[in-house]
Amino acid sequence: MEPLDNYHVIINDLFEKYKDNEYMKQRLHFHITNLLPSTLENECKNHEKRVIRNDVLTHEHQQFIQVFLSENQYYYLPNNSCFFFYDGKNYTPVKEDIIHHQLLMTISKDKKLAEWKFRTKINVIKQIKDRHLFKSIPESDTIQSVLSLLHPSIFSDKNQAKYFLTIIGDNILKKNTNSDIIYLIKPKTKKYLADVENMAYIYTGFSNITSNFVTKYHENYSYENCRLIKMKDTMSVDIWRNMLSKYGIDFICVAAHYSQRFENSENFIHNNVNDEDLKSYTLFLKNNTTSSIFDKFCEHSIQDITQSLTSESKSKLSISWKNMQYIWKLFISHFSLPSAIYQNQLKSLLKERYSFDESSDTFFNVTSKYLPCIQDFIQFWEKTIYTSSENDNEFELDELCVLFKKWTTTENSALSLSNGVISESDVLKILNHFFPIVEVVDNKYIMGITCNMWDKNTDIYNSLNSLKEHYHTASLFTNNHTLIAFDEAYDFYFQKNKANSKYIVSKRYFEKYLYSTMSNYIEYEKFISPSWYL
Repeated sequence: MEPLDNYHVIINDLFEKYKDNEYMKQRLHFHITNLLPSTLENECKNHEKRVIRNDVLTHEHQQFIQVFLSENQYYYLPNNSCFFFYDGKNYTPVKEDIIHHQLLMTISKDKKLAEWKFRTKINVIKQIKDRHLFKSIPESDTIQSVLSLLHPSIFSDKNQAKYFLTIIGDNILKKNTNSDIIYLIKPKTKKYLADVENMAYIYTGFSNITSNFVTKYHENYSYENCRLIKMKDTMSVDIWRNMLSKYGIDFICVAAHYSQRFENSENFIHNNVNDEDLKSYTLFLKNNTTSSIFDKFCEHSIQDITQSLTSESKSKLSISWKNMQYIWKLFISHFSLPSAIYQNQLKSLLKERYSFDESSDTFFNVTSKYLPCIQDFIQFWEKTIYTSSENDNEFELDELCVLFKKWTTTENSALSLSNGVISESDVLKILNHFFPIVEVVDNKYIMGITCNMWDKNTDIYNSLNSLKEHYHTASLFTNNHTLIAFDEAYDFYFQKNKANSKYIVSKRYFEKYLYSTMSNYIEYEKFISPSWYL
């Protein structure tokens, strides 16, 4: 039955129902002829108004959301349910209550949306929650700011910094492409990675984003899956932590952005880097084998002497296994490489290539450009340096360098094999390798040693005796009993020893001597009492 037929049936039923009721027949006539048309007309007009108003509100609602989210770049991180705000330069955490307050204040200014205030607020929050923090695209200022944190303080160039950020981004986004890749870094740079790990966990709740960075090569690693990261280790940890606390979220967002922009770190290093030196270094282990690395070591550090040797020169043209180990360390240090060949394997390879005497544990018919300096310094140490656990003396690395130069060019010039030029870092390496029991503090101070070329304490003692005599004599004529400042005492020592062309200790060591030997005469921590010279 058609709808119109239904209406006819309803009306006929009504007339049938009230056919004997004159009043109801009149009312039925009135409703059908007068009230129903006007009611329907009004309802039609009201409906049209509601549709128009709803369209206007919907448009206003959508436009408001679009403009608000464009002017206020809020993002959301689902895993820790945190909101973030981006002002075009920096990302900062923001509480949801603050967003609600801003929304209600802004909506209240739009009278058209007054009726839809809470609906609009709910929809805006919902859309913000759909805007993942790691889908945001940082502005150039933010990217450059993050790069400036890393370059040149930790990385030598920006491509190295970008590669590092892309790796971190891969780890944050848990990309499977890097699941087997191992990134080898210097041990001293691990502290920076630990701070990145802590920062990321605090702000995002993500953990283990630096777990594939290691400081030591393990035999279970495949060269194919190893990548080298060259990082500097000179930045203060406190400065680094302070920067991460200020720009940590920027750091994370730029890392995630690079990972998505370059697809992953492997694609970056293979297809987006024009710096062949960086690519060659990063992929060094991947592009080499144990044999090729060993060949490079021999070519760079070992010289094979093919001519027959006389017994007199034999000792000079040989390298002990202990020295060979040190030369290997110099090689990997020079090229910033991990020790990717274990000692036993290295020794076996060397024995296959060069003559070796088991009884003396020495390789013959070989020498090294590093050997003269090594042998000279060891000889210098053994002939001039004395160690004792009860000895409170100390030498700084730069002082040993000066003494070594003096020893090779004067006292031992006839027997020295080198020119006596040695860096502080090389002295430290030699001490760590050949004299591991020697105590080194802060990679600078060698504790518990004396040197027969320079008696520091006697020089200071003699200088103080002269200073004491000077003040004692002056007090007899002036009766002026004054304190002697440490600075004045050190300046007196400095000028006296300089005039006599003697070595000069640091002000730190000088004051340490004063505290150790003159504690009964020290006043106000930095002055010598007049009772000392009276």
